[in-house]
Amino acid sequence: MKMSRYFLKQNLSWEQAPVRGGTVMDKSVVWEGDYNMRSAFFRLPAGMNIPEHTHPKWVQVMVLEGAMEIETDEDGKVQVEAGGCYFVESGDTHVETAIKDSLVLVTQAEDRPEFLGN
Repeated sequence: MKMSRYFLKQNLSWEQAPVRGGTVMDKSVVWEGDYNMRSAFFRLPAGMNIPEHTHPKWVQVMVLEGAMEIETDEDGKVQVEAGGCYFVESGDTHVETAIKDSLVLVTQAEDRPEFLGN
């Protein structure tokens, strides 16, 4: 059984997907439905805002291209450039905004009931 998978930028398949806060953005799934985690690429045009929201489980965001601004009550506004990463604990209220056209890789603990326990 083949275990390795490769996701080349030029071969990614994109779809419109709603995310927390009601924002809709381009998404390309890397992994979901196993290991109690999921991962996907997201494209955000400059100025796109994901309004204040929380997650029931942890989320890690790697900024591959562009720059993101993350705002929390505790830290205020923090800008994360390409090559940087941020980690959001479950329940942390935050706002995310694309400062530049951005490509991010989001990896998070699975929180959708239809996938839990697989």
